Amino acid sequence: MMQSNYKIFLIFLFSIPLVSFAQEGVLIEGKVIDKNSYEPLPFASIRFFDAQQKMISGTTTDDNGSYSINIPDSNYLKAEASFVGFSSKDTVLHLNPSTNHITLNIQLVSELAEMDEVLIQGDALSAQMKLDKQEFAASQLGNTVSGTGMDVLSRLPSVTVNAEGNIMMRGNAEFLVTVNGVISNQSPADILAQIPANMIEKVELLTSPSARMDADGKAGIINIVTKKEFQKGWGMVANGNFSNFDLPRYGSDITLHHSSGKFTSFLSGNFRRFDIGGSRIGEIRTLVGDTLTWSPSSGERPTSERIWGLRGGTTYSGKNNLIISASGFYGQRRNDRTANLVYNEYSVLGEDLDYTFNQSPDRTFLNENLFVREGKFLTTSIDANKTFENKHRLSFATVYERSTLGGPLSNRDTDLGSGEVTLLERSIEVSPLNGWRIQGDYLFPVGDAMSVETGYLWKTVRHQGDFLFERFDNELDDWYRDPDFNDVLDLRQTVQGGYIQVNGKFRDISFSGGLRGEHTYRNLVHQLGETPYLMDRFDFFPSFQALWKLSKECELRATYSKRIDRPTTRDLAPFKNHRHSEAIWQGDPDLQPEISHNFEMGLTKHYNPVTLIFNAYHNRVSNLIFRVNQPYNRIILLTLATNAGDSQSTGLEAISDWEISDKFKLYLSGNLFYFQINNIEISDRPSTSSFNYNLNSNISYKPAPRWKVQWDATYLSKSVTAQGFDTDLLLSNIGLNFVINSNLSTDLIFQNIFNTNFQTINTRGFEFLSSTEYGRFDRIIQLSLTYNFNGRSKSAKQVKTEYGERDF
Repeated sequence: MMQSNYKIFLIFLFSIPLVSFAQEGVLIEGKVIDKNSYEPLPFASIRFFDAQQKMISGTTTDDNGSYSINIPDSNYLKAEASFVGFSSKDTVLHLNPSTNHITLNIQLVSELAEMDEVLIQGDALSAQMKLDKQEFAASQLGNTVSGTGMDVLSRLPSVTVNAEGNIMMRGNAEFLVTVNGVISNQSPADILAQIPANMIEKVELLTSPSARMDADGKAGIINIVTKKEFQKGWGMVANGNFSNFDLPRYGSDITLHHSSGKFTSFLSGNFRRFDIGGSRIGEIRTLVGDTLTWSPSSGERPTSERIWGLRGGTTYSGKNNLIISASGFYGQRRNDRTANLVYNEYSVLGEDLDYTFNQSPDRTFLNENLFVREGKFLTTSIDANKTFENKHRLSFATVYERSTLGGPLSNRDTDLGSGEVTLLERSIEVSPLNGWRIQGDYLFPVGDAMSVETGYLWKTVRHQGDFLFERFDNELDDWYRDPDFNDVLDLRQTVQGGYIQVNGKFRDISFSGGLRGEHTYRNLVHQLGETPYLMDRFDFFPSFQALWKLSKECELRATYSKRIDRPTTRDLAPFKNHRHSEAIWQGDPDLQPEISHNFEMGLTKHYNPVTLIFNAYHNRVSNLIFRVNQPYNRIILLTLATNAGDSQSTGLEAISDWEISDKFKLYLSGNLFYFQINNIEISDRPSTSSFNYNLNSNISYKPAPRWKVQWDATYLSKSVTAQGFDTDLLLSNIGLNFVINSNLSTDLIFQNIFNTNFQTINTRGFEFLSSTEYGRFDRIIQLSLTYNFNGRSKSAKQVKTEYGERDF
């Protein structure tokens, strides 16, 4: 019955008659292009005047430079086309009474002439609100040029990043990330780590996406828009950065591109090595039987990350509004996390968790732990877009991904009194993943002010895993396998979806509303299990967005969307996985997806020279997946993934963009929200809550046209978790930018100037207590050099992986 319902829904979507609506008057359509490069000019303005020079109507071109408009019958028309940086052009049309359709292509000439080098610098607006999203200019968010996408994202008011790199959006940990609009199921941390910050043009925040978008990501979607603008002909963009060399920290990327009238192609490569020192100070208390055990620990916890990637692609812009793109990506990523910690173990009978120990430790030992995570990613993509003469638009896209995940783990305990090795473990994981994604969309206009979109999605993934875990037996002098930690996994998941969406404008109100349906089928089998774990469900996802232009200086926005977050393979894996000395992970193959409802109301107000943006929101999540702890033995906690409650966030975001003078600019943002977790089943308390807030600021000062100084700061308040809380965190940086000439610039960044990158993670249950302070020694100086030759206009489409790195 379930499958028949979703099939009926999909058939209904694609049986919608795609008809053209008859219109009176003259239909005029065509393209506006650059006369010299033949490149289309998006958002060019076209106005039509009658014989008395009275404007009849007007429109703008789309992303492909195309336009279409219906004009009342007239014997005389004058078309005026204009675009910023180009000379306007007038075209007079003398029409016959029988004329009902005209194709008018217009070529505009750039106003730029040959001259000596002139350096022109201007700053983009830091934040803007649109119908279905907020946009943030990456260059205005702080000193991120030599960092990664993670540094950019952490400056957004909706986003918080703790000391361990865990990302939350308005209190929720799961959201979808896209790169240049390409859907990806990677985890946000993995995607952002691979994108150099100086390659990011802007970040689009879709907290209530439309029905056209995938329903994945309970907190919404973040779209990373990379710099991809190239002039006609050959060009190159190159970046390099390094920091003081107490540890290896350097990186570079280079992009070669060529653009002609019809073809735009690129080839780019990047490499990053970033090692950072770290510390870890913690304690764990467990009650097992009548024995209380206390194990305080401290030591070093450095990390090493190496990333490289190669991308290439080409885009063909043909006649009749046909665009075809093909791209490919291959990359590798390795992350080594080392821990060298000294433990003192105490035990006592018949006491509670808060007992104060004052005796000597039972034993002291050194734990040496190395956890390596490796990934190899191959992705190819082909998509096509065709706009017809009647403004109907058809698009098609397909993506194939092949990834191989895994890496070794070694764990060793040495008694510091006797020097004896008391524990020796090793493991290796090999997890190949194959995924396909096929999507088709169709749009047709309904009159001059409305359009209808419909589409179909099919995506499937197969994720296999071979997990080998061994311990060394001192008596046998040999390695043996623990059956609870060894398994072979095979996960297959297919999602089919369809949607219908209506877009329109009525007077000063733009709106979009739609309904999406998705069917999920999941089959998980593993060697230790007797029967397969199945999930077969169909969900509807309504959405609505409206933007009301109250005046030229004021806009009001209201949105709603229902979202889903399907658990990752790691959360589903039903066997034990020993990650480090204190923790063993285990998933639940019966996990249900998390479902969220997101409501938002936004207001934008422009006061010259200040722009203010306010967003009030309320998010509710059911079937919340918690990663909860419980004692495994006296010194190890078992971390379980389970559906164990729900949460809600209610808050207000505020953004201020203030152009104080030609030299000073101030960006401030903040987010205050009440975060509550309810119905917690595996905890010493059924619910918990806190008022959370985070603040971001960026002050830029230009003492001279070629110089800019930036100071930025980010503060995160204390926040509750399902079983405890995270302490606050303050980070601050100072940067100096110097533009050498129109092609070359350099940045010098002093990172973490107050040396405050320390945060404590606390959890507590009925029979355990854990507190761990993580520190990162990233108080460093970074130098970056950027060279850009012939680097502005449209480039070929780029692609990112769909599934692989989400489980990295």
